[in-house]
Amino acid sequence: MNYTNNRIYMISECRIKAIIRLRNFSKLQGAQYFKALCDIVINDTLLETREKIYLIGDLSLIRDTQNIINHNEEERRNCEYCNKQAIAALYCEFCIRNYLKKQFNEWKTEDKEIDELIRECQLNTVSPSHVIEYIPYEKFKNVKFVTSTENSNIYTATWENGPFIDWDSERQELTRSGQGIYILKVLENSGKYRSEVMWDS
Repeated sequence: MNYTNNRIYMISECRIKAIIRLRNFSKLQGAQYFKALCDIVINDTLLETREKIYLIGDLSLIRDTQNIINHNEEERRNCEYCNKQAIAALYCEFCIRNYLKKQFNEWKTEDKEIDELIRECQLNTVSPSHVIEYIPYEKFKNVKFVTSTENSNIYTATWENGPFIDWDSERQELTRSGQGIYILKVLENSGKYRSEVMWDS
């Protein structure tokens, strides 16, 4: 769905406005809080119907992610595919993790510790659009130097497939966003910062 910059700004403004308005209703939690957010979006006269649908879907993803992070037991449901008690409503976090686990043998970096870190992150994935993964350099095309900083070089590159963006329940697989231009950051003397980077992760 294509939007002009003005419409994108309006959608973002509505999202922020809804969250700010509900700060005064601290007693609202879980499903009640989400319903109140949706009501604000639905009643916004400046948004088109398709924009309201898009924004409610976006808020739903945020709700699912937060519920998983907060271990919201009230939101659990039985997944028809893996038969586990999933928390997310739009996808099953366990199905996503199982899918990623099956791919472990299909990729490998040159560093065992980094491999273990990525796998640990994937086994704790909370959203289909927030998956840590290893991308081989050959997956990037048209790599162009942009600028340098004190400790790194910045490039732009075309990523052929793009990152994971959604979960296809019927096919039981993650789907990607498709080709796009991304920023690459190459650290100089990366070994010097490795422990700090891994700790931050």
